[in-house]
Amino acid sequence: MYFGKGPLDSPLVSRFSCGVNFFKENLQVFKKVAFPLFLLVVLSSNIDQYLNMRVEEALKDPLGATQQVYWFGFLSIISSVIFPVLLIATALYAMHTSRMVKNFSDFLGKYINQIFIETLRSWGKTLLWSLLFILPGFWKYLEYSMVPFIVTSSEKYDAGKIDALKASSFVFRKHWFRIIGILFIFHLFIPLIMASIFDSYRLLWKTPIASLMLNLLDTYLLLISTQLLFNVFQDEVKRHDAHV
Repeated sequence: MYFGKGPLDSPLVSRFSCGVNFFKENLQVFKKVAFPLFLLVVLSSNIDQYLNMRVEEALKDPLGATQQVYWFGFLSIISSVIFPVLLIATALYAMHTSRMVKNFSDFLGKYINQIFIETLRSWGKTLLWSLLFILPGFWKYLEYSMVPFIVTSSEKYDAGKIDALKASSFVFRKHWFRIIGILFIFHLFIPLIMASIFDSYRLLWKTPIASLMLNLLDTYLLLISTQLLFNVFQDEVKRHDAHV
């Protein structure tokens, strides 16, 4: 008798089942943090837009507005540090609560400081490499893209046995093709397309409905990209545990 693979065991069906499971899990994750994450996206997007407008206005001032440029530029830098960390921390909380019960405030209290510290460390090292050569600096930026996942998901990091930056580089080098693909699609390609088409509709005080809809889409895309990266990290953890 032939005991080969039947129709339900085909790779196509298996991939379809994985896709369905992924979007089911994504929907659960979305429900958990949709509101706070959406508020953060709206806030960060409009603050960035406002600060950029003020910098442009100051640069166009015929009388000169050096202090304003420095001031709004400084605020823009602070915003670019604070909001990405808050966004990724909120998204990662949802990833973890889909696997374990944890209070959001406890999660932030435990991990937010370390995410800030390790993120700033990674940016500092990336900047040093960028000052020497642009491409190595960009590569370091990619290598450190898994730092928030190491901080919030690694028991060895909690125990002080591994360095977050080195661990992130290790995971990236093992799965560089998948990680670059996710980052390219969700952090470069789609944002560029949306900016070229919908950038004029993002100001909340000018086009409120369109702006909120775009921010809602940004929220969902952020969750999808974070979940995909989190799954890459989990695959590496499972692979490592299987060989221990």
